[in-house]
Amino acid sequence: MGFKGKIPLENNDPANSTGLDQYEAPIISTTSTTATAKLYAILEAVGDRVEMHGNIGEQRDNWNKLLMNSINMITLTAATMAGVAAGGAAGAPLLALKLSSTLLFSAATGMSIIMNKIQPSQLAEEQRNATRLFKQLYSQIKNTLAVHDPTDTDVEDAMDRVLALDEAYPLPLLGKMIEKFPEKFEPAVWWPQANKSHSREHVQSRRKEWVE
Repeated sequence: MGFKGKIPLENNDPANSTGLDQYEAPIISTTSTTATAKLYAILEAVGDRVEMHGNIGEQRDNWNKLLMNSINMITLTAATMAGVAAGGAAGAPLLALKLSSTLLFSAATGMSIIMNKIQPSQLAEEQRNATRLFKQLYSQIKNTLAVHDPTDTDVEDAMDRVLALDEAYPLPLLGKMIEKFPEKFEPAVWWPQANKSHSREHVQSRRKEWVE
């Protein structure tokens, strides 16, 4: 009887079949819940960007290999035709071979100039870097969600990182299609405010239609 105040009595409530003491659920603030939801939304967007940049990087790498193989084959064909023309007799076939080899060399030169301008290998490398950085950001956001309750500061930091990576690694094939450092800066809309009154009116109108 002397240990009654020191040892907790077993809860004989039939609803508590586990025999463990019932504790009240911790109070979670609305701000923390909202920040967690926003951070999960950012995490999903980052995951989509990882897959997207990976696919685009693979596509640009394929384009680089295709163009390089095409230039090599055109150059080899032109060199072969020039060699055949040099060892043949004079005549119409010889002139045709010379013209064909000249046109092929010109085409290979033009394609090389275009490749030096676009640099598809560099574009593919940029997409690989973007994939790596987005994967790193994805891991950081997951660690933030696992270690502690996220705050508005964590959400703003993750959002700034995503927007910075989007600006640093644009998706178009040509780098000049989107300016990395535009003269005019416009705010990006991340989470547009939902019109609750409009959605409620829409739901009520739909209910009236079902009733009628």
